[in-house]
Amino acid sequence: MTAPLRLLLLPGLDGTGALFAPFLEALSADMAPEVVSYPADRALDYDALEALVAERLPAEGPYALLGESFSGPLALRLACRRPGGLVGVVLVATFVTNPVWLVPSLARHLVGAWLFRRRPPAFVARRYLVGAGASAAWLERFAANAETVDPAVMAARVREVLTVDARAPLQRCAAPLLYLGAAGDALVPPRVLRELRRLRPDIECATVDAPHLVLQLAPEASARAIEGFLRRAAALPRSAAPGIPGEP
Repeated sequence: MTAPLRLLLLPGLDGTGALFAPFLEALSADMAPEVVSYPADRALDYDALEALVAERLPAEGPYALLGESFSGPLALRLACRRPGGLVGVVLVATFVTNPVWLVPSLARHLVGAWLFRRRPPAFVARRYLVGAGASAAWLERFAANAETVDPAVMAARVREVLTVDARAPLQRCAAPLLYLGAAGDALVPPRVLRELRRLRPDIECATVDAPHLVLQLAPEASARAIEGFLRRAAALPRSAAPGIPGEP
């Protein structure tokens, strides 16, 4: 690539994008990252977020999308909305249907702001998000960042996750796809990747030894895997881009 590739980063459940900082520092100069933040005081569903973020999509020139966790389905929807110039989509520790099988979609009515009015216990954050080896500083950083978002907004996003179905956008996406998984992810189980590979056998996969917050806790390894994929994808002739399974 002769010019830096624009990379739009869509954040996880908090929606702030602030936790991308370690990953941004690890990116090479041939990447031009742009962090997209979501409103911290308005509960927007996936439809509303799609309309909001669509305004940030480049009208011309090559670009790539990265959807972390909560934003994976959104990245796929946006990829179908404006495919012109899109060289690749990176899905990070994410899903296309409810990843938490222990919490069925009907339980969405039980998810309220009360769940987010207090910090989660440290053992919960370590188990599902930052890993057993995370420092106290990282625990504080994660918790403090989440506290900048209205609890009602966080609850609304969880409800979206419990009912999401982005299988159709996954299958319609004509751009090359990378799934970056975390080997120690206790939040998004292995069955999620199996479902993705069943729906899109052409998806490229990379696994990093990290907990769910893989971009934050393993930024260097994550950056190298993502950059390698995007460089290959950007070099593909348009006609050589993967076709949509099931279509001629």
